[in-house]
Order: sequence, then C-alpha cells, then structure tokens
Amino acid sequence: MNKMEMQALRSQMNPHFIFNSLNSIQRYIIKNEKMLASDYLERFARLMRLILQNSRSALVPLQNELEAMKLYMDLEKLRVNEKFDYSIQIDPSVNVHNLEIPPMILQPFIENAIWHGIQPKD
Repeated sequence: MNKMEMQALRSQMNPHFIFNSLNSIQRYIIKNEKMLASDYLERFARLMRLILQNSRSALVPLQNELEAMKLYMDLEKLRVNEKFDYSIQIDPSVNVHNLEIPPMILQPFIENAIWHGIQPKD
C-alpha cells in the first residue's frame, strides 16, 4: 500500500516541473529580484502543500483541485514571461465544494496546453 501511495505521489509531482521551479527561484535570486523570488517560492510552497494534502485521498473537492491548478498556472505563467492569461469559469450550478474528482487530473492537460500550445508561440 505504501509503495502504491508513493507511486501516486510521484506521478502527481512532476520532477521536471519541480526542477524548473527551483531553477526559476534561483534565477530570481541571482538577478537580485528578491520580491519575485519570494513570491514564486511562496506560491511553489503552497502548491506543494496542496499536492501533498490532496494526494492522501482518491477524490478531492473540485475547489481544492482548482486552487492547485491556479497556483500551477500562476507559476507557469511566471516561467514563460507572462505569455498567457487565463480565467477559470465554472457553471453556477456546479457545487465546487461538494463535487469530488481525482487529484491532479487536470494538471496534465494544462501542462500540455502551456508547453505544446502556448510556450512555443511568440
């Protein structure tokens, strides 16, 4: 059971994303952009905490998943020099607090949209 939990956690925490995020923080520090480094680090820490919390359950409230994805998109937006804006629109009839979905189910779609759709473009 522990092995399966660790595999699930590893699949949710993309090592490439973590490495790139830490490199971004390092870049801000080297460039002496303390406020940007601090802001990025704070968002990154909140995202990691959410991922770890959400990984304890097979299903999480949609609200939790949306919060994690907002943090993820904010970090990616910073990494690609503000190349995109986004908005999250939920039908008013959807109760984001009661509807449950698997954690990190949206992230691969968002990552592919950013890195294969938006990032390569000027």
